[in-house]
Amino acid sequence: MTRSASRLVPAILALCAAGSAAALDHEFAFAPLVLGAAPGSTPEYYVGLEASLQSKITDDYRVVHDDAALGLDGQFRAYGLGIALNTDWSLGQAPDVSRPGSHTSPGQWQRAELKLDWALEIRDPRDTSIPLLQIIPHFTWITYPHQRSYDVPGYRNYLKGKQRWFGADAWLALPIEGVEVGAGIEQNISSEWRATRGGIGGREFIQYNSLDIALWQKLNFADSEYRNTIGGKDSTGLTTLAAGARITTPVFVQDVYAFVETEASFWLSQEIRNNFRNGGQDGGDFVISVGLDYKPQ
Repeated sequence: MTRSASRLVPAILALCAAGSAAALDHEFAFAPLVLGAAPGSTPEYYVGLEASLQSKITDDYRVVHDDAALGLDGQFRAYGLGIALNTDWSLGQAPDVSRPGSHTSPGQWQRAELKLDWALEIRDPRDTSIPLLQIIPHFTWITYPHQRSYDVPGYRNYLKGKQRWFGADAWLALPIEGVEVGAGIEQNISSEWRATRGGIGGREFIQYNSLDIALWQKLNFADSEYRNTIGGKDSTGLTTLAAGARITTPVFVQDVYAFVETEASFWLSQEIRNNFRNGGQDGGDFVISVGLDYKPQ
């Protein structure tokens, strides 16, 4: 393995955004519990705060608010146990997906995501400063406070508190410096929507002068319950192909970083894309965010 810890650690600061919730989370888990490490030899705590302006809000790559939004996120981790609260607030007006013919208003709380996880890490035995494998079991609860429970008669809106995902992600570092491959799967344990989804992907960390650059690519899949509810196709298979990039740089305040992030996604099933278009939605999308992170090291 040729990766350099002095180059890798700053670069992973670029990969800390809470984007569209998906089975495989591309974020790096700071302050994991390092198995076999001596007490006090690795970071035990981590705190992160983020504020961002977003071009739209998505839920697992389905657009749910097609206008500007404000993201306010926070996370804390101690001894590998983490808690994160991610929120999105509307800044512009967009069609309300749960109230046909109505629009959202600026300042409405659109989305809330509470995530609990336990990040476990195995280090490279040849260099114990280098992460080799992260395994992250997690539970995520997602709801949309502004939306109503039914968006059409007789149909239960899955966005309104029906997402309680339990699963696990794993990221493995390759011999190429800053390159990792990962896989994740999760089951919705809500009694009203028993769906399963997963993903495989890669992420890359690059440091260029003062810029920390992160790239990621994901291929996602789901069971028939999920694909039928989201896109009207009652069969198990692939859902989306997604790729993103994030550039982070320090600013004049200590431990504060400015960033710009973009992510593009495309639904792979033509039938689902057609169903989206018939409902006034796109079968693929592009989201851009700019903001500030506070991440003390």
